[in-house]
Amino acid sequence: MRARDAAGPTPSGLGMIRDITMYRIAVSPRTSWLVLAVSDRAGVTGLGECSDAGDEGLVEATLSAWWPALRSRDALAEQDAVLEGLADRVTGLPEATVLGGLDQALSDLVARREGVPLWKWLGGSDPGAVDVYANINRAPGGREPGEVASVARAAVAAGFRAVKLAPFDVPGSGPLAEVGLARVRAVRAAVGDDVDVMVDCHERLSLDDLDPILAPLADLGLFWLEDAVGIDRVEELRQLRSRTPLRLAGGEFAFAPGDIAPAVEAGVVDVLMPDVKHAGGLRRALALARVGAGTEVSLHNPCGPVATAASAHLTAACPGAIALEYAFGEVGWRADLVGGAERITDGRLAIPPGPGLGLDLDKRLPSVTAVWSTR
Repeated sequence: MRARDAAGPTPSGLGMIRDITMYRIAVSPRTSWLVLAVSDRAGVTGLGECSDAGDEGLVEATLSAWWPALRSRDALAEQDAVLEGLADRVTGLPEATVLGGLDQALSDLVARREGVPLWKWLGGSDPGAVDVYANINRAPGGREPGEVASVARAAVAAGFRAVKLAPFDVPGSGPLAEVGLARVRAVRAAVGDDVDVMVDCHERLSLDDLDPILAPLADLGLFWLEDAVGIDRVEELRQLRSRTPLRLAGGEFAFAPGDIAPAVEAGVVDVLMPDVKHAGGLRRALALARVGAGTEVSLHNPCGPVATAASAHLTAACPGAIALEYAFGEVGWRADLVGGAERITDGRLAIPPGPGLGLDLDKRLPSVTAVWSTR
């Protein structure tokens, strides 16, 4: 991280935070993206995403409670102090995720003011593009094995070389473990052996329910098994580790290094998955990644294009980072939301040129609604 403490206040107070607006982007009955736009007195605006924070009313209440601590603060000289003060007020996921959105937006704003891309401001090297894998769980359609396999096949046809499904999220006709296993088998058959397949359990099954299908899942050559057990349940992770050779992934809700350090020290997690939203922002997610030195890091990101861009920039600055998660197939107008700045070719997401995130929100789209503002 570049030191900015000596930057001093921006001349004439132009770096003071002037206002914040939150936009809701209606995506599907399941998904809405929440984007924060933070502007300074010079008219520079940074963007951050706080989707999946839970109840929108709690998000608005948190922003209202925090606004006095943000109003008229110098985004350049005081960013760290402001964010650290807000972090002390986090008591749960909604506040952590709001902090994540504010951190992204302020970082974007400051990098724009300095005229540098966010990856450079974070101390990374120019990646040009980053590898991404397709999370197919949010694509519309049925959840029969053949229907899930069809989405996976479409992702591969679009150039992705790895796909992730959450096969235990929706019940079917039979025990959930067997239903989910059938979905995974269908996806593997559809994409072939040359495409990586990841399974996200979302902690839907107990260890006893999961146990009979661990060997069949291993036979399918999964790239990882995610959140079969929460990263905070170290003893259960030890048991799972003893029962399967599959690589174990998790950590999407971690906020502080202490949330993941016990699992890392016990050697029961192979892939850490901090989320720039839920971790409280870019630098907190980077601190989580550094806890697992020598452990691979794949940023959790079933998000809109703003958090995806932030995560891509962070991937470029994150030691041990591997492919970034990308929510595949939700809507066809996703890239239009950021003026076409989100471009994926052959499973690689291009880093947009320009300062900061390198993209702006197109507020003219009918899916975009301003739902909260300090103005």
